[in-house]
Order: sequence, then structure tokens, then C-alpha cells
Amino acid sequence: MVRLAYGVTTGRGQQVRDASGQAVAEPSPGRPGAPVAVGPADADPRPAVAELNRLLAADGGDVAAGAGIELGGGFVSARLEGAPGDRRDAVLVALRVLGLDGLARLGERAGVLVALFGVEATRRVGAAAGRAIAEERWAALQLASAASALLGAEQLEHVLDLGRAAPSPAVGPGSRPAASPVAPEPHAMPSALADHLRRILGPLPRHRRLPLLLDLWQQVADRQEAARRTRRHLATQGRQNRLEELRRRYLAHEDDLVVRALRASVGHEPTLADAARWRPPTWYHTRLMTRAMHNAMAATVLLRTAVAVADHGVTEGLARCAGPIRAAAALMDDGEAGEAARRVPGLTGLPARPGCYVRNLAARLDAPPEQYVRQRLARASEYARVVLEAISDMVYDVADDLRDWSPAELRDWRAAAGYTPERPPAIWSQPPLAGEGRPPLSDRLAARPGVPPEEVETAGDLLWYAELADALLQLHGGVRAEVTFQHPFPYVNWWAPDQDEGPAPGLDTISSALAGAAQLVSLGARPSPRRCASWPDLVGGLSAELETAQGLMAAFPVPEPLAAADGTTIPGTDLRVECARDPRVLAGWSSYMGNCIAGPDYVEEAAKGECALLALRGPDGLVVANAEIRPRRLGWQIAELKARFNAEPDPELRERLTRWVAALPVPRPAGPEPEPEPDASELSVRGRPPGRRGPRRAGRVFGELRAPLAELAGRALARPAAVAALDTLRALDAARRLTPSRTLSRTSAGSARPVRDEGLDVLTALRRLPYPSGMERACLAALPVTGLPALWQATGVRPLALALEALDPELRARLGDLDPLLADAPLPGRLRELARYGAIAPARSMELVARRVRAALGRLARAADPALARQIARHPDRDALCALVIAVTGRPPAEPMSPITASGEHAVPGRPRSDLDDPAGPWRRALLGAVELGADLDAFRDRVAEGGLRVPVSWLGDGGWPALWQRACRPHRAAPPPRPDP
Repeated sequence: MVRLAYGVTTGRGQQVRDASGQAVAEPSPGRPGAPVAVGPADADPRPAVAELNRLLAADGGDVAAGAGIELGGGFVSARLEGAPGDRRDAVLVALRVLGLDGLARLGERAGVLVALFGVEATRRVGAAAGRAIAEERWAALQLASAASALLGAEQLEHVLDLGRAAPSPAVGPGSRPAASPVAPEPHAMPSALADHLRRILGPLPRHRRLPLLLDLWQQVADRQEAARRTRRHLATQGRQNRLEELRRRYLAHEDDLVVRALRASVGHEPTLADAARWRPPTWYHTRLMTRAMHNAMAATVLLRTAVAVADHGVTEGLARCAGPIRAAAALMDDGEAGEAARRVPGLTGLPARPGCYVRNLAARLDAPPEQYVRQRLARASEYARVVLEAISDMVYDVADDLRDWSPAELRDWRAAAGYTPERPPAIWSQPPLAGEGRPPLSDRLAARPGVPPEEVETAGDLLWYAELADALLQLHGGVRAEVTFQHPFPYVNWWAPDQDEGPAPGLDTISSALAGAAQLVSLGARPSPRRCASWPDLVGGLSAELETAQGLMAAFPVPEPLAAADGTTIPGTDLRVECARDPRVLAGWSSYMGNCIAGPDYVEEAAKGECALLALRGPDGLVVANAEIRPRRLGWQIAELKARFNAEPDPELRERLTRWVAALPVPRPAGPEPEPEPDASELSVRGRPPGRRGPRRAGRVFGELRAPLAELAGRALARPAAVAALDTLRALDAARRLTPSRTLSRTSAGSARPVRDEGLDVLTALRRLPYPSGMERACLAALPVTGLPALWQATGVRPLALALEALDPELRARLGDLDPLLADAPLPGRLRELARYGAIAPARSMELVARRVRAALGRLARAADPALARQIARHPDRDALCALVIAVTGRPPAEPMSPITASGEHAVPGRPRSDLDDPAGPWRRALLGAVELGADLDAFRDRVAEGGLRVPVSWLGDGGWPALWQRACRPHRAAPPPRPDP
């Protein structure tokens, strides 16, 4: 006897043949789940094996073999024991392979229906299933089969009718028909979906389940339709990216106009001195801004026309935009159009200004040739981006000279273009450009009720600028750009938001939505009948409960060999390795992959460090496979490797990954990761030399840097040293807010953690402390809890600096000086939005908090604070002590000082020996920290030469300096923090 899949065993007088025609016997049953042909022992198996191979040639044929398809000669298909899923998976795939005409090859119709729907397989359900098969609505059939254990027969009929041209009747209060089509998912199995549905809908009353499924269907259908619409929009744009060429063309045209104005002003060919002395008149800046506004309006029209053409076709799309096209074309005269379209050797042949293409469209509105129109719209997105960048650079340069331009009216433009529902003028609160205290448009409209907005709006309100960003985002699938009102110019973010792989599951497919919601349940959330009016309500309730209950920011310990390999490529493939750092990441993977990698077993073992969970991402960023690897005495081994929907990955991939994992170094016991020592051998008071400076465009810097820098910053934040530093900063924040009703729980690392984990929000709270007094009070409150060594080590962790150092040198050199990101000072405009993006924001916050903590410690040392002195005397740290001694030697506090060395002496007494001039010694390495404490290095060197190295007497305990130095150089043990001072 041979054991087959789904609990079936062959009987006497039967033979089993695999796809090669070889007989399969119990002692060597072949690979688990392999497709086979089962038939009479005395029959010729060759025709059946040939038919089995024809079946396997179809997509999903190996899964379909488990459905028992007739192969002729008394043979039927089957699969060996070990096949994943259950028989309904095989039957559903077989129906797709065979179609309605081949239904008879699966056996009796009643048996097929029972396999799909169980005890709910009534005649009406069978008729509805037949319609779904005939119309190839596989997604509806798949969902109905998965939900058959949770719904009644009448409810299954509604599910089986999903995606039909005629909507289903309403099934309850607040429900709606869900007739929109959903794309089928051939690789998603009903058995897996059924398990997800059992977890999500099982605890809910039966009458609430169907409305939720119908709403889920409609949500996914809407999302897929929006994705198809976005693809149509982007198809109107050119396939080849010519943004940089167009940017050079635009800037060269603007430079040419500047040179012409200069030549006309001086009356001759200008010299370099003429250019240096020339101060453009106010009217010139007004003309410059007017031209930029006209460019923005023309680019807006091109974008809106591209969207209309994608949605309605060329003729109707142009007709819908005819008014704005004519209005934008009138903003450019023949002379301007000729100059912008004139070819320039060495530059692209595209016109320098978008108005040229708008004029072309205006001339062909009556009989538009399709190819001609599409060519004029193909660069709309690139024109818009160039114009947005140019205007932002321009406004910062000439804002003060636009007082006469700002009040200009826009009535003619608004008469043709109107306003958009996404950006109503009544809520536009940007202060007018160079408005000298004039209220924003929203306030002016509120003060004049009933007055049309076009009679109140002016050019200086810059609403047209935000509308350009809206139009650009709408082309890319968004609705409304993010606008931040600021002086003198609003910041607009037109980039469509990336979908986070967080705990909230996406709605791209039915399977991903169910898998994501099921993982939230697996991680501890519970569906609530009070939060299930719709599918988003249900998922939102699960996410909120999970955030509150379990704190998903708890990081997994990732051993150093894997942490170093994170982000690398598997040799011989184009797949990138990504290590799971916390349950949030697992929830995102599981939602897309349709597996249970975020289940409690995986999470618990990963949290204990017993395994590491990986994702293999392709060049497109999508996860191709998930792997679980475990440390063994002789190295790492793969415990599990699965592709999407738990399918088996390519054997070659498994082989390459196995070799890669086996080559990883043997894991060492986890321990605190030492931070790289800064090289201060050539550090001066002024710090590092300034980088290359020059005008940079904020949009270009943000566009090119946001993805790589955010990824590097995220990795730096996930390093063990950064995680430990964040724990210490949490303790710092908790100590300053500690009241009798709030206590601290000590950790094994010697820091203290609040009972309620506040995640990265603690960095924002510390940045907002009153400066400098608030940070000084926080340090004094935290020192008895954390101790000076932990606080000094935590403030030495600089994730953003590490990320910047890891950047591609060519990219960093091309985009100019990025060091202002590390300084505790206002950022230049080109770096502001970058500093708020993704993981860059918390990384920079940790940088600034670390600098402020060290500056506060320096002020406390110079103020001879007794609490700091007690901590230094009782629990010194070598690195902190060296930096503090350097700081107080150069700027002595108002208290008695004790000499450590003689005048001009560089050898420091005490054991272990040290020297101020040793490049590898602790004193030279401490120079950078001393500067952050507020040290004057020039004064420090002078005072060492005049009176030697000095230390406050209050820092010295019994035994003087030698005893203090010896205690400071001892290795720090993982012990509870020191007791608070009385």
C-alpha cells in the first residue's frame, strides 16, 4: 500500500506510477506530494502516465493532480503523502485547468461540490458555483470555498455571485452589493484562506460575517481598479526618463534670459566684474516670478490633460480640458515660445518650457491626431518636477522683491481653470508671499462671505503652486499632495506615500488582506463585534488592540553574522537578504506572502534568539521567499524555506541559499556591540572642515537621497548598540517624569525602562525639552538611575552619522554638503523634508538628543554640580572621564582643582598608563566627546602647558586620581543601575 495525500491509501490490486512511469512502492514513496497515476495493477500505465504529464504541463497541474482526475484506462491522478493543503485546493485548481467541460473527469458532481463547500453544498449553491465556473469568476469561487465553514448556504450564494455584471441583493443593514470584479489569485489556496477566515470571523456572530466579506471584496476591487487607473495614467508618460536632460535644458534657458537682461542693463558684453556688481531691478524679479507661475500653470494643464486622456481617450480628454488649455496657451506669446523651443547644441531637443506643448495642443483641439497629442503629454510629469524645483529655489532668492507682484489678480486663469475639490481656497492658510502681514486667503474669504474666491485670490497666495503638486500626485495615483505652510513659501510633498509593511494589512488582494488580519489575531488581537461595521473598522480595531497590548516595537536579537549580512545579495542570484527585526516586519511579510511567519511560534522563538527569520527580496523589492534559519554548533542551517503561499521555491534557489547560510560565521554569544572609536587625531576646535557648498535643489536632494539614506538609517537604528542606547534614553525620559504613581522596571543591561514602552516617541519628547535647562534637569534625574557609563555610551551612538558614512561617495559628493543633518542648528531648505522622512527622522532625533545630553553634562561639570560629581566619583567611566577632564581643564569650574600632571607633562599617572599624545590612547579618542561637552581645545592645550592636567577635587574619592582612574578603566559589568542618591 502507498499513502496518498489527504488521508487516502491505495488498496490491493492497484499500482502507482510517477510522472516518469516508474512504479512507486511504500519503501521508496518518492518526494512528498509528488503527482502520480493510480490504477489497476493489470492495466497498461503508459497512456495514463502520458495524460498525467499533459495535465502537469498546465499551470498548477501538480496541485490539480490531487483532485483525482480521470486519466483513462481506469487510472486517476493523485499526489503522494505530504502535499500541503486539502482536497478543495486541488479541486479548485483542477476546475481552472479543465474548465466546465472537464468537470465530469472529477467524478460525480455532488462529490465535487462537497469537496468545495462541505455540508453547505445545496442545489442552489451548486447552480451558483456552475455560473461562477462558466464565467471564470475564480476569485469568488475561491472565497466561497474558503468561507463555507463559516457561512450558511444562502450566504454562500451571495459570495458566489460576486463579480457578476448584475449586483447581488443587499444582505443586511448597512451592506451594499459587491459586483466589482477582483483579479483571481491562482497560487492562493482555499485551505489557507479558510484558516485565516476562521481566526478572523470565527469569534463574530454569523450574521456579521457575510457583510464583512462583501465589504472586503469591494475594498479590494476598488484598490485594484485604482491601481489599474494609475497604470493607465503612467502609460501616458514616456518610458525613457529624461528628467535630468530636461532640467539642464530648463536651467540653461533661464541662464540665457539672465545673461540677456544683464547685457541689456550694462549696454555691452558684460565682464565678470559687471556680473558681480549687477543688482537686478525689482521689475526683473517680478517678470521672473510671473514666468515661473506661467510655467506651473502650463505644467498643471499638461498633467490634468494626461489624466483625462488616460481615462476618456484623446478626443474626449482634450475636450474636457479645452478651456484650461486655451487659457494656459495664452500665457505665452510667440516670441517666448520661439525662444523656449529654439534648439541648443549639446542639450535635449525638448522645449525648455511646458507652455510650448500647451500651445501645440491648443492649435489642434478641433482635430487632434492621437499620436501627436500623446507625444505632447509624454513629458508632463518631468516638466512638473522641474518647475516645482525651480520655483522653490527662486522664491528663497527673490521673495523680498515680490511685493509688487504678490497682489496680482488671477481672475482670467480661474475663469478657465476653476478650483479643484482637493484644494478648496477656503482652507488655504499659506501667508501671501511678501504680503507684509496680509492675512492668508482663507481668512480673507471668511471676512468677505459670499464673495467669489477668484475675486479675492492673488498670485502671492501660491495656491496655484500647490495645485501643480496635486496634479502631479494624481497622475501617480494619489489625490492630494501634502502641504506644510511655512515662511516664505509652502513646502509641498507630491510623492505618493509608500505602503508600509506594518501591522495594518493591505488590500491589494483578498489573500493578502486575510493573511494580514489573521496575523494580527495570531499576535494577540481579538476581533470585537463592536468594531466590525466594515472591513477597515475590523482591521483598525485589531491593529489598535495589538499596539496597546503587545508593543510591537520590541526588537528581535539578530546575531552579528546575520546583522552584517543584512541587505547583501545571495551569490549567483539577484535576491537581497532582509532580516526580521521585530513582529511588525513579520506581519508585513505574512500579509503579502500569505503564510504564517508572523504566528506566535515564530515570534516567540525569534524573540528568544533561537532562530532568525529572513525575507529574500527581488530587484523589484517584492518578497520572493521566506526562510527560517537556526544556529547549530557547527554553523547555520535552513529549517524552513517557502515561496509565496507556502509554495516550494526553485530548487536552485534552495541550493544557493543553503551554501550561503552554511558559509556564515558560527554565531557568537550575544553581547553589547562596541561603537567605532572616532578618529580625533586631527580634530580642532572648529571640528570637521565644511564640505562643498553651493545651491542645491530640495526636491532633487530629497528624491535621490530619501530611499538609500532611510534604509541605511533604519539599519543603524536596528543595531544592538542603538537599541541599547534607546533603552537608556527611555530611562532618561522616564526619570524626569517620574512621580510616586509611576515606577521603573530595571533591565539586565543596567538601564531602566518605563513600564509602558513608548517606542521612538521618546526621542521627540526629549528634543522638545526646554533648552538648556530642561535637559540639565533630565540628566540630573537620570544619572542615579542609569549611571554615567550607560548614559555616556548611549549618547555616543550616532545612527544618522553611520548612515551618512555608508552612503555611496559619488552620490554624496554630487548632492553637496550633508553635514548640517548632524548639527543641532536650523537646517537649510534643501534638507528640511529629508530630515523628516522615514527612519531618517528618528535617527536625526537620536543624534540631536545625544549632542544635547553631552552639552548638558558639560554645563553641569563647569557649574560644579554636586550630583554629577558624586556619580563621577562613585561610578566613573574611562571615556566619559577623559572627556570631562579635558573639558574642565580648558574651562575650569568655580571649585578647587587638583593637578594630575606637571606643567607640560603629557604622561598621565595611574594604571593603566596613558599619554595625552598617544594617537590610539583614550585621551586623543576623547577629544571629540570633549568638544561636544563644550571644551575649548586650544585653551586646553595652553593650560596643560602652563599648569598641567587638572581635575575637580570633588570628583576624587579615597586614593585620589590613581584610584579614580583605576576604577574608570575597569570593564563595566551588566549589573543593576546604582542606587539613587538620598
